[in-house]
Amino acid sequence: MNRLFVGMTLLAGCLLGGCNRADDGIGPAQRAGKAVDEAGARVQDKIDQANQKIERINDKVSDGVQAQVDKADAAVRDAREGAKEATAQVGKKVAEAGEKMQEKAAK
Repeated sequence: MNRLFVGMTLLAGCLLGGCNRADDGIGPAQRAGKAVDEAGARVQDKIDQANQKIERINDKVSDGVQAQVDKADAAVRDAREGAKEATAQVGKKVAEAGEKMQEKAAK
């Protein structure tokens, strides 16, 4: 039992010796925590940069889509105007044809 006690005491001493604070007064757990915090901050910074890039891309895509919608809207308006003109011309031609048929029928 004496050997077991000595071995456990030495093991505990080694483990506690590894937990001593460095000259700057910061222990290993604090150093590890600081490293984790710094890594988390770097990751968050990268995420923020990626989100900013995504927002810029979304803005460009939205602008492009809006431009296409505006073009399509203008094309529809032009087509409507063209259809109105065509309808008016067809109506005029039908009226002219009807007048000619009436003139021929009256003769």
